[in-house]
Amino acid sequence: MDTPIPFRKDRSLMAAMAVGLVLRLLPLAFFIQGNCVRDECIYRSVATGILNGEGLGTTAKGWLPAPGFPYTIAAMKAVFGAFWAVKFVHVGLGVLSVYLIYRITEHLFDNRTARLSAWMFALHPTLVYFTGTMWIETFYIFFLLLAVLGVLRIPFVGLRGAVSSGISLGLATLYRGVATYLPPIFAVAAMWPDEGFTTPGALLRSFQARWKRGAAIVLAWAVVVAPYSIHGSQKYGGFMITDATMGHVLFLGNNDFPPLTFDYGNGMLTGPLYADYLRTGRRPCDRNELPVISSKCEVETAVQWIQDNPSEFIDRIPMRVAQLVNPNSFFTRHIRWGYWEGIPWWFKEFLAISVVLSSSLVMVGGTVAAFARGRGAYAIMASGTVLYTVATTCLMYGMTRFRLPLEPLWMVFLASLLADPRACVSVLKQSGPRLAGVLLTLPPLLVLMSWYVRTGFPMFW
Repeated sequence: MDTPIPFRKDRSLMAAMAVGLVLRLLPLAFFIQGNCVRDECIYRSVATGILNGEGLGTTAKGWLPAPGFPYTIAAMKAVFGAFWAVKFVHVGLGVLSVYLIYRITEHLFDNRTARLSAWMFALHPTLVYFTGTMWIETFYIFFLLLAVLGVLRIPFVGLRGAVSSGISLGLATLYRGVATYLPPIFAVAAMWPDEGFTTPGALLRSFQARWKRGAAIVLAWAVVVAPYSIHGSQKYGGFMITDATMGHVLFLGNNDFPPLTFDYGNGMLTGPLYADYLRTGRRPCDRNELPVISSKCEVETAVQWIQDNPSEFIDRIPMRVAQLVNPNSFFTRHIRWGYWEGIPWWFKEFLAISVVLSSSLVMVGGTVAAFARGRGAYAIMASGTVLYTVATTCLMYGMTRFRLPLEPLWMVFLASLLADPRACVSVLKQSGPRLAGVLLTLPPLLVLMSWYVRTGFPMFW
């Protein structure tokens, strides 16, 4: 193990942040694009309504997104004259996230392991790519890592760590409604006994002694989210947290057509095809209704479809998870669509292969290391967030975009495996349950990952 040094003096961290900065700025320097694709256009249209004094409105399809990102890009347009100026904010958040994942890993392991996780984040091709988009993932990942670090710092700073974690989760929720159900997971992590689970009695005593930590996380989250939730519930037709999209997502995933996804070679990628695709299923609920009412209607019809088609719903679950763990990414789609003009074909293939290899390494290596080295609060936050995302995917539909925020959490585990593989192997040899977890999880994961891997490479279609 290396000698601990302050992170401020760790030259490898500074180098990783510098390289991460350059990699994120280069595409903006050579391929800056003010146009938009799919959800980027949705955010931009909603932001335009905000700038026109209409406030946060629904999309053309009746969806009500969380307010954080539309207001952010509206501010970019008002201050800098362009929505795409948010990409430079993304660059800053991406570099800060390199630092955050270093600090998280340092808390759990040591400087050497922390350096590995920082470099993996800095060089990850899909994370670099998303910096140059107008999607919410860069903001969401930053707030998620900040929330994780807050919990890990509780033993050193007390309830301030819990409050900072709750605030970060609140901000994450304002940008992406899926974070709504993360506070209970983080609260459990904050109250978890230092020695881990030994007996139910010991767990209960730890919860009784540390309940203020969990309460502080939930209350801080509620303070951040409540003002908008109250406003939205009064304006948009009923109780809501930060968005009204659940029903519409269920409509796309539980219908007579197969579950949708929008990755390259694995989804309805053009407008006309998408429209024809939707016509093969049931009609959506009235989207002229207030968004909460419309979403509630979609939930009810989706539940009815599941009840009427239970076997088909169950049969679709592996497909949905395969869509989630497809080693390709939206970066692959960007490359194949030719948005970066002028780069040679061999470099395009290199980028597409690097996407697959980086994602596969994180998913496979990170899973092995999670069973071997996963302990305490971090294991609960990381595995809980992953399992929660997989569970929602089983109910709706999968996309590689949904997986991206999970990869940094798994990079921490992967770094521990790469830094000390013998320690991981030793733990697995000594722990039957952990070894069994690897042996039971890895084969189906590999099968599901291979399901759509060829879609990123047209020569194999």
